[in-house]
Amino acid sequence: MKKIIKKQVKTQVKAQVTRILPRIEESVNAQLKAEVLTRSSHSLRTSYVVAANLSEMELKKILIDKMEGNKSMQRSDEQRNLYKELVEAYDADKTILDTYGESAILKRRREDEGLRDEEKEGSMHQPALHLNQLPGTTYQMEEPSNLVFETGAEDQPIVQTSQHPEWFSQQGDHQHRIVIGTNIF
Repeated sequence: MKKIIKKQVKTQVKAQVTRILPRIEESVNAQLKAEVLTRSSHSLRTSYVVAANLSEMELKKILIDKMEGNKSMQRSDEQRNLYKELVEAYDADKTILDTYGESAILKRRREDEGLRDEEKEGSMHQPALHLNQLPGTTYQMEEPSNLVFETGAEDQPIVQTSQHPEWFSQQGDHQHRIVIGTNIF
């Protein structure tokens, strides 16, 4: 008796599955089409950015390999420090890519572009620059104010006479100032 009931249940389930399966397949295909269209439209916009960032990483890797090949990082302290910074930047990019994938690259790229836009609009005149190194960390570098040096030139006696004394006439008690503007870029 149990065997007969089992057979009947199996045949009924098979019949129901064959009727339901096309509906499920149709629904899943519609959802997949929508998802594929959404992703393909996003991928068209983001593929260039991802490719540009990957090529930047590839260029860093090529430069690191060349520096290691010709031992240029062993020539001076400055070159050694630059090499270390390049390796750290490459490792950080690689870690971010491995951990967060393309979304982190795209977000960082947008933030970098935002910083460049701000710089173009004159943010270099603001008191501090913010350079993003890793997600969640910020490095601040304060812009130095204008430097002023007092030369004390009025205290110095004129030792030689000039062929053009009008060029060097003293006009009273003046302090001479040299102002050096400080532009970072």
